[in-house]
Amino acid sequence: MQYNINSQYNQHNEAGDCIFVQEKFLHLKKGILFQLKNSLTKNKSLLLFLLKLLILLGLLKLIFFFYNSQISNDWELEGIGNMAQIIQWSLFYDILCICAVNILFFLIMMIAGRLSHNKYFQNILPLPFAMLNTLMLALNCIDIFYFRFQLQRSNADLLYVFRDPLQYGNSNVWWMALGGFLLLLICFTWIFKAMRTLVRMQAAEKTSAIILTFCVLLLFLVTSVITGTKKFLPNYPLTKLPSIQLPLAQNSLLNFVYSAYRIKETSIPAIYYMDEQTLANTFSIYQKNDQPSSPKNIVLFIMESVPLEFFSDSSPYKPALPFLDSLIKKSRFFNNAFSYSYSSNKGITAILGGIPTLTDLPLYHSGYTSISKTAPGKALAQNNYSSAFFIGDNYDDFGFAKCARWLGFGKYYSMEDIPNYKSLEQHTMGLHDEYVMNFMQQQLTSLPEPFLAVQYNISTHYPNDVPAHFKKDNKAGNTTPPMLSMQYYDACLKTFFENASQQPWFKNSVFIFCSDHWAQPHEKVINIDKVDALRIPIFIYDPSSAIPETIQTPVSQLDILNTILYYGGYSKSFISYGKNLKEPDSNRVVFSKLNGSVYQAINKDHVLGFNAAEGKALYLYNYMSDPGKQQNILSDTLLPQNKVMLQKMKAFLQTATAQYRQKTKL
Repeated sequence: MQYNINSQYNQHNEAGDCIFVQEKFLHLKKGILFQLKNSLTKNKSLLLFLLKLLILLGLLKLIFFFYNSQISNDWELEGIGNMAQIIQWSLFYDILCICAVNILFFLIMMIAGRLSHNKYFQNILPLPFAMLNTLMLALNCIDIFYFRFQLQRSNADLLYVFRDPLQYGNSNVWWMALGGFLLLLICFTWIFKAMRTLVRMQAAEKTSAIILTFCVLLLFLVTSVITGTKKFLPNYPLTKLPSIQLPLAQNSLLNFVYSAYRIKETSIPAIYYMDEQTLANTFSIYQKNDQPSSPKNIVLFIMESVPLEFFSDSSPYKPALPFLDSLIKKSRFFNNAFSYSYSSNKGITAILGGIPTLTDLPLYHSGYTSISKTAPGKALAQNNYSSAFFIGDNYDDFGFAKCARWLGFGKYYSMEDIPNYKSLEQHTMGLHDEYVMNFMQQQLTSLPEPFLAVQYNISTHYPNDVPAHFKKDNKAGNTTPPMLSMQYYDACLKTFFENASQQPWFKNSVFIFCSDHWAQPHEKVINIDKVDALRIPIFIYDPSSAIPETIQTPVSQLDILNTILYYGGYSKSFISYGKNLKEPDSNRVVFSKLNGSVYQAINKDHVLGFNAAEGKALYLYNYMSDPGKQQNILSDTLLPQNKVMLQKMKAFLQTATAQYRQKTKL
């Protein structure tokens, strides 16, 4: 009986304890909800400020998406699931960026104490963070338009690209800069006022920086969990998105900062795909011309932004080029030639140095200028060559003067070297080609033979300005601005060759033409193809052997150095990623770089895409039988090209990485 009484007593106490715990839990729950509601109410202005930033970045992403959809094949979207994944990662990048830019602002507010009441503090604290937020918006806005030029979001190269037009540009450039500045000023003013209000509210205890900081960190952590990543730095790859879709998700500020971080040596980690013997048998940069030509004067024309379409009779954008068309009928023309990249600063290094650029910065601006290389100016100087570089830009625009010195050129001539250049009509980028070529013609008469002369024209560069007199005489309605500027360049070359053919140095000379990169032949009809958007014209005219020949074998900008040294009678060993254009190889594979991580290998009928950051192949297309690149045959392991192309690509990247990391010696 006693046992039953105690048992009932214990059950009663347990029930009471349970009710007590439940009441405590409900009270705690109500307290937490009340505190959370109170915190959200107090922090409403702060949260709205962050939400507005996020919405603004989202709107810029939408504009970016539609404005660049044509050049990216509609971003190769694969349905709602793919779009949801892009939105998910886009939110992650933008929230990450907003947190990174503003978290220190909230932390300072949190620990400011009595300083929060100081009016000077309230005005000074928001200033640097308003500038950072404005920079974030500015870079994302710039990339909407700049993406068309480099097909990736902002990187550190932007510093060198924008510096020269702003420093030397004409009134159009400055009007655009002024408009952009006013827009940024409006954004800065709004952000500054909003942040100053937040500091004042914190001082009046109408908000809580502690709670907000916690919320921001929590939001960041939750976003990281949702996206399935443990990495908090934007070191690509963070996503499972295809490389072509990654710019839709990225935030330009994060991309720019990471690019600046990649300037350090750690940006090019060691790659090991195969042993040294297999590597040497697969790919080698140690070159030698066993039977070089007797030394000739070498004149190289680097053609700015000239696509293959300008030389193809099947292209609707083939302009009338009476002189160049006649010259090609006496030349070796390579109709399957490819550029290494989409930008001039990578093109010039590939053409004159025979080296692929792996860095985000131009190689000659990076920390890798001590890389083992063969400088053509210095190499040919051993054969008593003189060398000169001619360009119509201002001195060292885009770092080309530094590049020319780095590659051993004896003389460098820019716009300032041309007499009375200030009185001559100018292109947006500098002097028009006719004045530069006339000056070059005069200098070549006094340049000691044999010589290497390089002329980098600018009139075919965007915005494709041509002199008033030429535009007046050429009003064809079906000619696009790029086509018209190419016709002007053709006329300039005609005059140059008419005069040069009368000079004693002409007959013992060879003329090499190579574009620095592909460009849109029509500014309103844009279609960036994985193969066609890398096609450029390369041809060689030798007056002593004016026999027309069309070469179908794939060739590259990287082949120009070998060819220069061949015609220069250079018989010593040298470093180059190319081959001599006098000895085309039908089994050749050439390489290109699409963006920060994606490289391509191209042979006579296949193109392989490879993500160097992830170390895996992305696609393999037969671009001859499948020009639309509709059928990815990468999974067909029985296809011989699958293994061959992949092996070549890995060998190329392993070799280049070793060279950059100072493990390659001549």
